[in-house]
Amino acid sequence: MSINVNTTSTLYTLLSRQRQTAEVAGKLEAASREVSTGLMSDPYKSIGIRSAEALGLRARMDRNEGLMVANTVLQSRLDLTAETLGAIRETGQEVLDLAVANRGARAGTLGAIQGLARQALEQITSQLNTGYNGAQLFAGIAVDATPVQRYGEVNAGTGRAPKDVIDEVIGGGIASAADAAAKIAEIEGIFADADPDPARNFEATFYNGAPRLDASGAPVPRLQTRIEENETLEYGVQANDQGFRDLIRGLSMLAGTDAQSIADDGAYEAWTSSAVDAMASGLADVLQSEVKLGSQQKTLDFTIRAQTDRSDLYNSQILSLEGVDTYEAATRVAQLQTQLEATYSITARLSRLSFANYMR
Repeated sequence: MSINVNTTSTLYTLLSRQRQTAEVAGKLEAASREVSTGLMSDPYKSIGIRSAEALGLRARMDRNEGLMVANTVLQSRLDLTAETLGAIRETGQEVLDLAVANRGARAGTLGAIQGLARQALEQITSQLNTGYNGAQLFAGIAVDATPVQRYGEVNAGTGRAPKDVIDEVIGGGIASAADAAAKIAEIEGIFADADPDPARNFEATFYNGAPRLDASGAPVPRLQTRIEENETLEYGVQANDQGFRDLIRGLSMLAGTDAQSIADDGAYEAWTSSAVDAMASGLADVLQSEVKLGSQQKTLDFTIRAQTDRSDLYNSQILSLEGVDTYEAATRVAQLQTQLEATYSITARLSRLSFANYMR
C-alpha cells in the first residue's frame, strides 16, 4: 500500500511569501494614506452605488474652484484699476486747482500751468497704459493694445503725434475771443471724433484701444466674463470714455499754449475757462467710473464669498461619503505593520535556506 504525501517546495513557499509581503505592503501604504488624508484610498470601491454621487460632487466642486480662481484674478485686476483711477484723479486735480486760480484773471501762478499740464499729460498717459497679467486695463477688448498715445510721440497709424494735432489747431496763438471760440470748437470736434480729417480724431491719433463704435455704428462690447454658472459681469473702464476725453482735452489745451502769451483778455478767459470746464467735467466722470467700478467690485466680492462657502459645503459632503474613521484606520495600520514584520521575518528565514532545501 502506498501513501501520497503532498509537499510544497521551499522555493514555492518563498515566492508565495514574497507575493504576500507585497500585498500587505500595498495595504499598509493605502491605510497610511487614509490616516494622513482622512479619505478612503479607493472610495468608489468602498461606497459602491454612491460613487456617482461622489463623482458629481467632485465635478461641481472643481467647476466652483475654477470660477473662484478666475474671479480672484479679476478681483486683483479691478482693485488695480480702482487704484489707478484714484491716482489719475489726483494728478488731474492738481492741475485743475492751479487752472481754476487763473481762470478769467491772471494770477501769479499762471506761468507754471503749461509745464504742469504737460507733466500731468505724461503721467496720466502712463497711468492709462497700465497693464495687469499681460493685459491692458484701459484698452477695452483690445487688451494687447497700448491705449493712449504719448503726447509727443508720433502715432504709426496716422503719422501724427497728439501734440502735432493740437499745434495745428493753435497755430500762431490765440488772437481774439472769436479766434479762441473757433479753435475751441475745432478741438472739441477732434475729441468727439468729428473732425473732417479722420487722422486728427481722438480715436485715430490719441487713442489705440478698442473703439467706442464698430464699422456699422454699433457700440463695441465691453469686457465681460462669467463669474458664476449663469451670471456674467461686464467690467472695465476704457481710455476713450468721455471722462478721459474731456480730461485729456483740457490738459492738451493748457499744455499746447502758454496762457501768458494770450494778450487779449477775452481770448484768455474763453480759452482758460474752456480748459477748466473740460477738466472739471472729465474728473467728475472719472469719479463716476470709480463708483461704477466699486459696484462691480462689490458684486464680485459677494460672488467669491458665496463660492467659498459653497466649496466648504461640497468638501463637507465629500468627506461624509469618502471620509474614514481615523482611529479605525490607525488601528489597521498597526495591525498591518505587525503582519508585515512577521512576513518579513519568515521570508528572511526562507531566503537563507540552502539549495538542497529548495530541491526537497
